[in-house]
Amino acid sequence: MNTSLHATSQVLARHDQLFADRHLVVAGQLADNYPLNLLEQVASLQICCSHYGHFTHFKKTDDDKLSCQFSVEPQLAKNSNALLFFMPKAKQEAAYLFASILPQLSDDADIFVVGENRGGVKSCEKLLAEFGIKMNKIDSARRCGLYFGSLTKAAPAFQPEQWLSQFEVALPNTRLQVMSLPGVFNHGKLDDGSQLLLDNLPALHGSVLDFGCGAGIIGASQALLHKVDITLLDVSAYAVTSTKATLKQNQLNGTVIASDGLSEVNQRFDFIVSNPPFHAGIDTQYETTETFLAQAKQHLNAQGELWLVANSFLQYEALIKQHFARYESILDNKKFKILRCCV
Repeated sequence: MNTSLHATSQVLARHDQLFADRHLVVAGQLADNYPLNLLEQVASLQICCSHYGHFTHFKKTDDDKLSCQFSVEPQLAKNSNALLFFMPKAKQEAAYLFASILPQLSDDADIFVVGENRGGVKSCEKLLAEFGIKMNKIDSARRCGLYFGSLTKAAPAFQPEQWLSQFEVALPNTRLQVMSLPGVFNHGKLDDGSQLLLDNLPALHGSVLDFGCGAGIIGASQALLHKVDITLLDVSAYAVTSTKATLKQNQLNGTVIASDGLSEVNQRFDFIVSNPPFHAGIDTQYETTETFLAQAKQHLNAQGELWLVANSFLQYEALIKQHFARYESILDNKKFKILRCCV
């Protein structure tokens, strides 16, 4: 979690007084510590996190006004009368969050939405118009916009089952049924990188960790094909929930972990497989994968292997050389590459 204020928070900092004495709910794509700056002004502060690292960070703050949740279905206090929403890049994720949060707000609750122009913050106008909320821009700076509106009528009850998408992934002699929520990487479809990794993985055995599992496609596929012992890990609450649903849909057993990197992993595996993340919202971010590559060897058994797919422009090989005895490029089609790293 960044300690310096993101551009969106710098805009908000000009309007701290708007949140005075509110029972404030904060949700969306959080980027920094700004919500904690409001503790002196607000009557109470509820932070709804979908990122496990953000959740553990905010939980460290000991303040009676503050409560935090890591969930895809946050449960709000009945007196919640204001929402501060950080607009995510994925519009389906924003729509999902609005649908889940707005029905729990008090009558006439105030809605504040902030986001980057290039991230599509203006789309909040259309998304919230579906709830009868008219949003008006009240500030524009640092290529960001701050919008305000009020909840004028009760929002319809949230129906979580309506948001869970299902699709199939073809595997040798079988098919995997994938369940996916908005907010999951490549929601509702198999991305090209994961498909390439699936096409090139050997027959795995023993224990397998799917790092950055998304909807659980890679790990669940290996359990379906090879009957391996799978653990699936992701930082996202949407991914954790989706992966559990994917395992259940395919009658598979597996351990699903919410973890920021490998922070919650205490065991070793015969294989680690991954299509690791390199985006944080609309920005490219390498830190998570670089830390993962530096720590992965510590979680592999003797003769263990790490298999990963990465965009060809990502130069991970120099870092891999520092931590693995050997590695090889299994495939490079100029768009993606498959790397095999051996202890």
